[in-house]
Amino acid sequence: MSIQCAICKQAFMCTQNEQDLMNHVTSKHSGKTFEECFAAYVRYVAVPSLATVFKGRALALSALGSDAKKGYPKDCGAVEFSSKEEAIEHIIEEVSYINDADAVTYQE
Repeated sequence: MSIQCAICKQAFMCTQNEQDLMNHVTSKHSGKTFEECFAAYVRYVAVPSLATVFKGRALALSALGSDAKKGYPKDCGAVEFSSKEEAIEHIIEEVSYINDADAVTYQE
């Protein structure tokens, strides 16, 4: 599977990391956001143990004190979603004391 820029249709290998794609955005499409170029690549990570949704896998891994090779810590319950709303809904379902989206922290 390959990753494709929505603006210029340039294809990238599926092994490209987020920083390489961000370099493409800044060098080729100044004024555009990462989400505009690679909407399908953006992931929202729900971490019920922290009641937090992170925008992007790299941010979540950093906040959890891990890296891409190790993955998410087993005890945090991190799950990736394609939309922020799905991630927030997951946390609301998993955490008994949270009953609305305002109680969920969002970090980008």
